[in-house]
Amino acid sequence: MIDLHAHSTISDGTLTPSEIIIRAKAKGLSAIALTDHDSIDGLDEAQATAQAMGITFVKGIEFSVTYGDGRLIHLLGLGIDTKCEGFMTRYLNYRKERSSKLEPVFEQLKSMGVTIVAEEVMPFVVGDYMDRQAIAKYLVHNGYVEMMKFAWINYLDHIPYAEGELIDPQKAIDAIHAGGGKVFMAHFHLNIGLKGYSEDLVDAKLRELKDMGLDGLEYFYPSFTKEDQLKCSQYIKKYDFLESGGTDFHGANRGHIDLGIGEGDFRVPDRLLEPILREY
Repeated sequence: MIDLHAHSTISDGTLTPSEIIIRAKAKGLSAIALTDHDSIDGLDEAQATAQAMGITFVKGIEFSVTYGDGRLIHLLGLGIDTKCEGFMTRYLNYRKERSSKLEPVFEQLKSMGVTIVAEEVMPFVVGDYMDRQAIAKYLVHNGYVEMMKFAWINYLDHIPYAEGELIDPQKAIDAIHAGGGKVFMAHFHLNIGLKGYSEDLVDAKLRELKDMGLDGLEYFYPSFTKEDQLKCSQYIKKYDFLESGGTDFHGANRGHIDLGIGEGDFRVPDRLLEPILREY
């Protein structure tokens, strides 16, 4: 049993990277990926803990990607070599660019009754660059909301992204591939996916992403219905996609989902791992 989609306190989870690994080991997982939103800052800590505990660790990231007509999708990068210059140059350029686009966020928050300045958010910044995750943590810490998800639902989701604040799909795919990783669309059935498009348009979008270099789809996901999984399997077969899968674990911020097992009889089989980590 494995889990290739999990979030720590580096983005919007409630367990630290090390705690994610410890929990994965306790749950009997053979492998775990850390895929924090737009950040790799927890990967070294998680990898060190995984090595000490004897569990396979997969370096990952979940890029928030702008994709046509204001659509936001999530692309998972799995098996990334973060020591690779090609990946790191692209990644750091993106982090720097999006950090420079936050002034309109502060302006919009002020109009919503939250008056803050960047300096007040700095204690919540992970790594070298500020992002919306840091602002969300500030909102929780200062009592505007109880949990990270409500910082997004009540505030940040209502603020449009500035041009350049989100990475485009080709740049995300190229960055992950530069690090030797594979790229998967996460939860294609959600609004932060392809929900709402006609079947023909979903097919066209997946063809377009395949042409950009998309390697696969997240085939195992806790909230998939049988129909969702059937559709997903059809696209995987049609476009010769690889399969990924994970719980999208966020700790207490998504308390009904547990690491490795999601809910009910959900499990991600070990067989998915080898093709993902196989070199091109």
